[in-house]
Amino acid sequence: MLQPVSRRDNFIWLLGGLVFLLFSGALLAQYGVPGGQRLINISISVALLVAVWSMEQQRDHWLRSRIGLSLVVAALMIGDVFLKDARLTLVQLGFIFVFLNLTTYLACRQVLFSGNVDGNKIIGAICIYLMMALGWAFGYLLIEELYPGSLSGLDHSDWHDNLQDVIYFSFVTLTTLGYGDISAVLPLARFISYMEAITGQFYIAILVASLIGIRLSNVQVQQNTNQSQLKRRAEDVESGV
Repeated sequence: MLQPVSRRDNFIWLLGGLVFLLFSGALLAQYGVPGGQRLINISISVALLVAVWSMEQQRDHWLRSRIGLSLVVAALMIGDVFLKDARLTLVQLGFIFVFLNLTTYLACRQVLFSGNVDGNKIIGAICIYLMMALGWAFGYLLIEELYPGSLSGLDHSDWHDNLQDVIYFSFVTLTTLGYGDISAVLPLARFISYMEAITGQFYIAILVASLIGIRLSNVQVQQNTNQSQLKRRAEDVESGV
C-alpha cells in the first residue's frame, strides 16, 4: 500500500518528477519522436502535478489550492494541443513560470528555515537548484515569445521545440559555465541571464551557510540537553545521598 507523501519524503517524489521532465524531454529531442509536443506537455504536467502534491501538503488551504492548480495545468496543456493562439502560449508559459517560482519558494522555506538537516532536505536542496534553472528557462521562453531574437542559437519558432535548448542554456548560465553556443542578444535577455548567474552563485553560498548553521545549532541544542540531563542526574544522586 502506498504511503502518503509527507515532509519526510516529499522531496524524493519531487526530484523524481523533475528528473522525469528533464530526461523525457531530452529523449524526445534526441530521437525526434512524432507528436513530441503532446508528450512534452504530458511530461511537464507530470512534473508540475508531483510538485503540487508534494509541497506543503499538510495545510487545508494548500490542499484546495493544489486541486485548483491541477485543473489549471490540465486545461492549459489540453488547450495548447488543440489551439494555436499566441495569447494562450503566453498564459501557459507565464503560469508555469510563476508556479515553478512559487514551488521553489515553498521548498526553500522547508529546506532552509525549518527543523533538522536530514536526507530529505539534502534532496530538497537539489530540487531547488533544478527548479531554479527550470524557472529561468521558462522566463527565457516568455521573453523569446514577446521579443523574438532575444536569444541567438535557437532554430525554431515554437516554444516546445526550443524548450530543451533553453533549459540547456539556463543550466549553463546558472552554473556560470558559459559555453557560448546559445547567448543572450537583446538587453532584457542579457539582464535575465546575468541575474541568473548571480542567483546561482549566491544560492550555493547561502545554501552551504544555512545548512551548516542549522547543523551547528542542532548540535549545540543536543549538547545543552545532554549537559542538563547530566546535571539533573548529579543532583538526584546528591539528594539521594
